[in-house]
Parts: sequence; C-alpha cells; structure tokens
Amino acid sequence: MNYPFILKFSSITNLTDARYAAGMWADFVGFCFNPASANFIEPQKAKEINAWINGPTLVGEFGNQPIDWVADFVKEFQLKVVQLPSDYSDIKALDLEVKIILDVLDPSESMPFLSNADLILVHSIDDYQKMKTLTDLPILISVFEGMDCNEFDGIEFIGENETEIGIRDHEKWNLLLEPYTN
Repeated sequence: MNYPFILKFSSITNLTDARYAAGMWADFVGFCFNPASANFIEPQKAKEINAWINGPTLVGEFGNQPIDWVADFVKEFQLKVVQLPSDYSDIKALDLEVKIILDVLDPSESMPFLSNADLILVHSIDDYQKMKTLTDLPILISVFEGMDCNEFDGIEFIGENETEIGIRDHEKWNLLLEPYTN
C-alpha cells in the first residue's frame, strides 16, 4: 500500500498492534526501550513480537539513556533506526550508523541533532508548523482525532493495551487510514 505520508506505529507493546501495523504496510514499528516511560517494553517481549511481523522497519525508541545503553539495543536488535529526544546530548549517538528520528519536545529549544536527523517527530500542529520553518526534513506528527493525514509528511499512531490477549479495537486507526486503503 502506498500512502501519501510516512506511517509509523510507536510504543508497541502487544502482538495485536504490531500485526495491525504490518498488515497496514507501515513504514516503521517502534518499541519503547526507555525504562522511565509508561510504554517501556521488556526487550525479550519486543523480540518475541518482532519475530511475528514482517515489513515495517523496527525503531528503537529511547529517552536520555547513556549511549552505551542505546548502542547495546542497536546491536541486539540490529536496529537501522533509533528515535531520540531532541534534548539528547551525547554526540556519540552519531557514531551508531543508524538513521535518527528526532522526537521534538520543544521546537524553541536547542536541538543538537537537528542537522543529523533523518526524520522529525512532533506532537502538535503548532510544533509541526514551527518545525516546517526550521527544516526540510520529513516531519511526522502524533495522530489526533479528526486529523486529515494528507496534510502531513507522516503520522504516528501510539500503541495501546489489548482489552484481552489478542483483542484490541483498532476502530480509531481504521477511520483515519480507511480513505487511503482503497
């Protein structure tokens, strides 16, 4: 399926969401390896889920963990893409030889990796518009209700918990993607 935008599924914690993402021909599926996040997934569980999907590029999503932590995950999961917060300051991240999605926390603050990022992620329309004036890189935006996905370079869905093992309602995601699946 060829969407007119980049499609990323983030903070995946269950096989149901991962298989949905793969079935929708997502460009990226992200696992949150930031232990400080409510969306953190144990590495073994992420490996098990990843073994069941095919297609999307796997993204390791990190907070401000030390570069050695990130490098271990890059090696262990053979990551080609990492997502780092815009205030990440360890310049050694550039030595990882992976693509970087820069998760912009505040567009008005310094972003040491902006010139080295491959994609930008923002969480509001205001931040999307501000970043459009600062870079020509593709910018993904976290999905919000009623959005027209066509207006953006890319969109990001955030994974949710299953109601029961193997059961989750993807109706909100379906409504946003349906116009592009025919």
